[in-house]
Amino acid sequence: MKKECNKEIHFRVDEKEKTQITNKAKKCGLPISEYIRKRALGYSPKALLPETFYTFSEKLGALYEQLKIQGADKLQEDVLNLLDEIQTELLFPDKSKAFLEEDDGSDD
Repeated sequence: MKKECNKEIHFRVDEKEKTQITNKAKKCGLPISEYIRKRALGYSPKALLPETFYTFSEKLGALYEQLKIQGADKLQEDVLNLLDEIQTELLFPDKSKAFLEEDDGSDD
């Protein structure tokens, strides 16, 4: 059951702050109100990863399986470690939080 959110909070921001908040919410794929609610309650919304991340992840996974078939143990281990490192850097909320906080509000 979805909780009912029927209370409102209003506040003012300048144009630069509005742009920064809007851009950060967009990067997370969230409406502005949901982004602000999550931040205010101590959560760190994660930025959405580009589709190319998932494409490369699938390709690395396929390479890993191919190496497994060929018995290239050391190279297989290196590929697996690289895949883990990439996922760690891009998927952990603390890393996403740092990414969002570094945003200067410009729309790349």
